[in-house]
Amino acid sequence: MPYHIMQFKYSNMLKHYLKIAWRNIRRNKAYSLLNISGIAIGLGAFCLIALYVADEFSYDRSFSNAHRIFRVVQHASGENGRMDIAVTSPLYATTFKNDFPEVEDAVRIGVEAGDVIHYADKTIKQDDICFAENSFFTLFDYHFLYGDRKTALKQPGSIVISEALASKIFGDAALAMNKALLFGSGKHPVKVTGVIQDMVQNSHLQYSGIRSFDDDDLASENWDDVYLYTYLLLKNDVDIKSLEEKLVPLEKDLARRMKFTNFQVELQPLTSIHLHSRLDYELSSNGSSSRVYMFMVIGLLVLLIAMINYMNLSTARAAIRVKEIGIRKVLGSGQKHLIGLFISEALIVSLLGAIFACLLVYLTLPFFNHLAGKNLGLWRFGVVNTLGFICLFTALTGILSGSYPAFFLSRFQMVPSLQGQLGDVRTSVVFRKSLVVFQFVITVCLLSGSYIIYHQMQFMLQKELGFDKEQVVIGHIDNMQVRNQIQSLKETLRQSPLIEDVATAGNPLGTNYLGKFGFHFEQNGAIQSTSHMANFLYTDEDFLPTNGMHLLQGRNFSKNMKTDKDEAIIINETLMKDLGYSDAIGKRIEYAIDDDSTVNRMVIGVVKDFHSTSLQHTIEPLVMLMPPQDKEGDNLYVRLSKGQTVAGMSFLKKTYQKFDPEYKTDFHFLDENFNNQYLAEQNQEKLTLAFTILALFISSLGLFGLVLFMATQRRKEISIRKVLGASVTSVVALLSRDFIRLVLIAIVIATPIAWYAMNRWLQGFAYRIELQWWMFALAGLTAIVVAMFTVAIQSVRVAMANPAEALQSE
Repeated sequence: MPYHIMQFKYSNMLKHYLKIAWRNIRRNKAYSLLNISGIAIGLGAFCLIALYVADEFSYDRSFSNAHRIFRVVQHASGENGRMDIAVTSPLYATTFKNDFPEVEDAVRIGVEAGDVIHYADKTIKQDDICFAENSFFTLFDYHFLYGDRKTALKQPGSIVISEALASKIFGDAALAMNKALLFGSGKHPVKVTGVIQDMVQNSHLQYSGIRSFDDDDLASENWDDVYLYTYLLLKNDVDIKSLEEKLVPLEKDLARRMKFTNFQVELQPLTSIHLHSRLDYELSSNGSSSRVYMFMVIGLLVLLIAMINYMNLSTARAAIRVKEIGIRKVLGSGQKHLIGLFISEALIVSLLGAIFACLLVYLTLPFFNHLAGKNLGLWRFGVVNTLGFICLFTALTGILSGSYPAFFLSRFQMVPSLQGQLGDVRTSVVFRKSLVVFQFVITVCLLSGSYIIYHQMQFMLQKELGFDKEQVVIGHIDNMQVRNQIQSLKETLRQSPLIEDVATAGNPLGTNYLGKFGFHFEQNGAIQSTSHMANFLYTDEDFLPTNGMHLLQGRNFSKNMKTDKDEAIIINETLMKDLGYSDAIGKRIEYAIDDDSTVNRMVIGVVKDFHSTSLQHTIEPLVMLMPPQDKEGDNLYVRLSKGQTVAGMSFLKKTYQKFDPEYKTDFHFLDENFNNQYLAEQNQEKLTLAFTILALFISSLGLFGLVLFMATQRRKEISIRKVLGASVTSVVALLSRDFIRLVLIAIVIATPIAWYAMNRWLQGFAYRIELQWWMFALAGLTAIVVAMFTVAIQSVRVAMANPAEALQSE
């Protein structure tokens, strides 16, 4: 047969299949609505998760040189501690550029560039500004609207700002070039030398401005003076493993200099930072690869549940369509023609479901973005890519979901079909029951996960932190003049009965950002030669009482003891245990401030352990020192009087404004710092719950389909039972018993799977709940209740039907 005739034949056949399939869908509107709804919800949920996953994997890939950019990070360990940090010293960039020909360029980034900005009559607090070298725009090719990328940061006192910040300050970004911005209370002039498009959201670099370094900002010659982020641009076709092997001599030298047993310089690919980096001093709150993979699995499972529903609902209608199949076979339709017809139906259902899924995605995206902490759009990755993705999965969904019903229905024999007989369907029934069990295994796993994530979040939010964070307000003091008047500010605040106490410290608690340093402690009367890594925190004499912290040994800092500022330290309980002290008071400590100078101090107190970071981290050794100058304590802690929150906050702001008329400090409650560390997990909790509800709903539709099928199969039996006196309740119990058994089987299978998965998830928290049997029992009970309700709806309808109609039809 000529090719064009075959093509015409198959084209007509496809049109015929689609026409008949469309008629069947229109003829059975209720059944079609159930199928389309299930597919729409499954595809919609899958599309939402696909948008989330694609966005997470797209981080930092928009730069043209992304595959050649690597971040330098440090790992070190020794007898007395471990260090895993994202910051480096200034020497790294110059060493790599000078000593390693594989490196084409490098850039150093500093984060302490944000401040109050003055321009004309405007005063703006802008924290998202960094320092960087001129090579910043060589590595990261942001689009310049105005200015020259090659020279924009070449001169000290220069800044490149985003289009949004330029519009905020000048009204029109075109007016920003060569204007002088005044930074900080000292009103340091900085010249605008460029305006770039706003930075993309899917990047760990999120800045509205990039300032040039001053001449002395990069002058440090100490390898352990770590305060910068170093990025390298490697030449094309560089073997990263070979380059890292060449770093071994440098690593050995650094281990010797810093007195570590092991030292590793890691080159992190730029594109892996967001999902795979978990270091101290990260530039931003990174994502989690395990969380992304978990949502990928959830999305696929929800879509799979929807496809299983279609299979069950399609085969449930076998008794209705059996005569239609017999007639088609009499008229010459073979098995392949029937398979084509049923798959065509599935494709049309999937297409309609996809259309409604797009509408659902459009309507629910704002809610989804709120839960996920994203700002995604339906066309986030381009119209062509999105439509191609939707068409691909729509076709796959139609073919996969329609394949089993097509093969099942097309196998009916001609003569029995004309008589309305299904024949032996025991194997098919077992298969469909297995599908329902599989659906509820997924649903029970998701229910268990939702319960456990919720309880872990509640545990972290409510766990005692070792200090009283309630009623404590914190704010960063930007104005240098105010920093020099801290004592006066504290005394003024204390005069009000609305304020219980006031203190200052060098860092805010709960932000996972404390300094880390190597200290040498006294052991057996002598200072150790090896250092012990510990966090350090500048605190004044009021810090412990203001935050409700308690001493286990010794005393607090005192402003009456003049030597405390230069000679005393307080350590925490964990550090005392690590050092093996039973009595730490009077023990000596030594640490270097540069290559030639060391400082000696003495332990005067041991504070009871408290969490300075989120509960994802264990309590680490901590050294507390008084700030050498009052201005080093640039974080203000204020405890408001109980029951006076609103009035106390108002008084605090008004009083602070007297010291700083510009008043751009963000005062917020301390517990917000800790709560913000759990935003990703809280979003995960909400998303998991939302998709669990969807999975439960779709699984109920599948169970409904199987009940419908089984009730049709047992219609005559039920009628005879009713004639013989069976009550509606007994008939409902008869039909329900088998299905509840299926759910119980699903619970037995799902429980160990859920336990393993959630136990792995909990390992990511240093402090976590214990898994309890009732968490899984509650998930199972929820599934049983929903299943019973679903079965009861259809069972009652069948049980209340007139038995005479069923017996007459037989």
